[in-house]
Order: sequence, then structure tokens, then C-alpha cells
Amino acid sequence: MRLVLAVLLILTSPLALAIEVQGEGSSLEEALNNAFKVAIDQEVGVILDTERHLKNGKIVHNQILSYSAGYITTYEIVHHIHIRDRNIHQVTVDVTVASSKLKNFLLSSNHNPQFFNVDDIKAQIRLYKEGQLDGDKLIENTLKYFPEEAFNVQMSNFSIVGSFHNPREFFLEIPYTITWDEKYLVALQELLRLFELDITLHTFVKVGDEVFFISDQILMRKIKQVFNRRDFVVLNINSLQNGKVLNTCVQSIREKPGEPWGSVKSLYTHSGRGIDIKSNNIVDSFVLLPINENELKELQGTSEMTLTVSKNCPQNS
Repeated sequence: MRLVLAVLLILTSPLALAIEVQGEGSSLEEALNNAFKVAIDQEVGVILDTERHLKNGKIVHNQILSYSAGYITTYEIVHHIHIRDRNIHQVTVDVTVASSKLKNFLLSSNHNPQFFNVDDIKAQIRLYKEGQLDGDKLIENTLKYFPEEAFNVQMSNFSIVGSFHNPREFFLEIPYTITWDEKYLVALQELLRLFELDITLHTFVKVGDEVFFISDQILMRKIKQVFNRRDFVVLNINSLQNGKVLNTCVQSIREKPGEPWGSVKSLYTHSGRGIDIKSNNIVDSFVLLPINENELKELQGTSEMTLTVSKNCPQNS
């Protein structure tokens, strides 16, 4: 199982604390969020105990806890129980908290203009720079999984069909559907929440019904470069008997044999200066691959066939 969200949110900050916490809620997501809040609350206490200059500061706990997931770098569910008659999920989670981000938040929140502490200013600058590095790494770790880990490709039963015009020509026909992977969308939304602003801008990313207005033009440029509408369906046939592999780039995910290009529903579009991710759309198409005995002669016995989505065609396509 691909724990995409756990992998994507790894931040290499030296100031991090691993905690085992518990949480419960009416859904697994709510139980996890409540566990995250417990971990964040504990780490706030640790920071206050170790940083004297924060002891008299005003800590806005509700504001911190409302963004608790943004301070979690990694997590692993140790135990999960669903009490069905009460519709309650209970979880025990190993959580790693980005304490450098929390400290940065607390320093900014507790700045008192009546006093001027040079060490606080230095700490804010240092932690801001660390936050930028963490943010850049988070962007890279999230976007690098597109499109290979961003979509689910479901194949239906294949068949061998002959050409209507040439009875000696044969095709491998493989129906398939492509949908967004929910775990990837959750990870992408977590990333966007860290960079969004509460104002309306021309640059945005829309995921379903949720719109994130992004002022960071470097981030928007990277997103547009990744979501570039050049995504291909790749067919992989692997002989389980002799290990021979056939990789071939079949067609664009916007393509359906026998129909105009772009007739298939888009999974995302470019809209002005923004990206519109259509999380509920489904691509319904099929592969129609010309085959002959010469192309298949290196493959022997039972073979495994898969379809994936990639930005790049394999070299032997």
C-alpha cells in the first residue's frame, strides 16, 4: 500500500519530536486530526519549558490547533479501532512534529512591541530561512509523484480484435478507466494550505470545490510545469517466464481511438492563470495496440500486463 501522504510530508528539519498519541472521532480523518492536536499541544508545552523568552507570551492555542496537520512531518497509525455501534474511530499514532515551525509561529505570535530582543529577531530570521528550505522540499516531494502516483488506472478484460479493413491485422484492445488517487489529492491540498492566502488572486489552484489562492509565483510556476497536460498511458507487458519486458507509450490520457483528440473528459485544465483539478472526473477509454507475432516473440508463457500514466514515454516505445 502506498502511504503517499506520509511519504510526501517528510521534512528534514533537525528540530523534530516523535510522540505517540491517541485520538478519536466519527471518522478516521477526524480521529487522526484530534491525535495531531494532542501532539501539537504537547510540543507547545515543550517549547515553553525550554524557551524562557516565550513564557510570558500569549499563546493562541485555537489558532495553532486549527492548523495542526501542517506541523506534522510524518505519522504512522499504530492501532485503529472502529466501534461501529457508536460510530467512533479510535487511533494510536506515532507522530513527528516539526517543532521548528511551531517555534517560528510562537515567536511571531508573541512579539511584544514594547520590548526589543535581538536574539528573538535573529531566531525569527533563522527559523524563517529553515521554513523556506522545508517548504521547498515539501513542494519537491509532493510534485515529483505526479502523474505516476496521482492516478488510479483500472483495466477491464482485454480482447484480440481484427481490423475491419485488413483481416490479417490484429489489435490488442484494453478498456480502462483513470481516476484521481485520493491520497495524492489529500497530500496536494495539505501542500496548498501551507501557501494559500485569504484574499482573491488571479493565481490559484482549484481542487474539486476548494480554491487555494497562491501568491508564491515560484510555486505556481512549478505546479504549471508539472501539470502540463502531456500525460501518456503506458502499457507494460512483463513475461513471468523469461523476464522480458515490453514498455510502450500508447496514447494521451485525453485520447480515445476513433474519436477526436480531447473528446475524453479532462482530469485537470488550465484556467487563466490557475489550475482546475476536476477531482470527480473519470477518463473512460481503451487502448488499441497493433500486435503481431514478431513483436511478441521475445515474450514467453504467462505475462503480466499493466497500464500506468507517465509524463515521459519509455525509451523503447
